[in-house]
Amino acid sequence: MQTEHEPIPKGSTPPARASGVDPLSEIDDLMDKKRLEEEEAAKRSDQLEVDRSDFAREFTRVCDEQARPAMEAVLERLRRNGGGGLMDERPENARQHHTHRLTLWMSFRGEITGAPRQDRHPYLQLDADVDKRTVAVSEGDMWQGEGGSRSGKTAEWQLADVTFAHVTQEVLGIVRRALK
Repeated sequence: MQTEHEPIPKGSTPPARASGVDPLSEIDDLMDKKRLEEEEAAKRSDQLEVDRSDFAREFTRVCDEQARPAMEAVLERLRRNGGGGLMDERPENARQHHTHRLTLWMSFRGEITGAPRQDRHPYLQLDADVDKRTVAVSEGDMWQGEGGSRSGKTAEWQLADVTFAHVTQEVLGIVRRALK
């Protein structure tokens, strides 16, 4: 039998003390706790990715079913009255850290030639913010460098707020400010 001061041979288990308590059992407990914490963190991370993917898919569906049809109706009405515009859509691209974006650019005299510009064309832009699970709303009401009082992010909507009626109402507000 070894005493407390004798070295323990390599590869052997230290003997239990007379009290029957393993002095190294705390290592087992600490290692188990750490392993469980890492497993829980991995589960939370996996769930976060699922939630982000679900939100991104739902944003795409809402754009397809609500926002895009409203924006197309606005473009049709603008063209009927001598204006024009375009919709610009940027799909999500995780490698470039881009989220899904849908933008309506408007012109009150003919179609937009060249790239649309925030200081020349009124716009409504919807960006999926997958981290916050909201829709970032940006708008501008400048028309050919004049007028307007807004440019940039103006609100955050929930997905349920992105309806045909709400998008139409927001665009009408932009048109009113741009043409006053």
